[in-house]
Amino acid sequence: HDDLPSMDNDDFRRGRATCHKVFGDGIAVLAGDALLTVAFEIAARAKLTRRYPLSEILREVAVAAGSRKLIAGQVADLEAEGKKVSRDELRYIHENKTSAMITTSIRLGAMSANADAKKLRALTKFGHSLGLAFQVIDDILDVTQTTEKLGKSAGKDVAAQKATYPAVIGLDASRAEARRLTKNAQNALKIFGREAEPLRELANYLLAREY
Repeated sequence: HDDLPSMDNDDFRRGRATCHKVFGDGIAVLAGDALLTVAFEIAARAKLTRRYPLSEILREVAVAAGSRKLIAGQVADLEAEGKKVSRDELRYIHENKTSAMITTSIRLGAMSANADAKKLRALTKFGHSLGLAFQVIDDILDVTQTTEKLGKSAGKDVAAQKATYPAVIGLDASRAEARRLTKNAQNALKIFGREAEPLRELANYLLAREY
């Protein structure tokens, strides 16, 4: 859905032609719908734990992908095109269209492992900061990398007058914000000690990525 002409209008993703460019808009819409439905199918097969009933697992997916999170963020993103937005408005877009889904993915893993409330809160904070950092870095790469390096159309956000961190606060401040958010994400993992090292490495990788 995100690559469709009515959304981000991207012809390439990871160096390959996007779904709508190969199969047409109609098939791309249906493919997106099918994948979202499969997410619920997979969640419905989750092994039940003592703390988290199946209804709570399914609700996590529904809320993150629904009108209060992902859809709300995408609507705000579209409405902001060509307009001057505040930093708070920009954060709202990024929190909902990107960070919410990353946070939910992490929460679902924790819930499937029967994590207690303290650990779930810590991982929720980690996911929230990681998701925001991911989107800030994505905004930065759009204006600093080439299409060949990114595997998708570079400079597209600027051309579409999208609300991005470099557009709102500048490139240097955006890099500083990405570092701050990454540090916040790592700090949230302190209660796990060395067990969370793979998640710390993931945060560092995302901060340093070039595509």
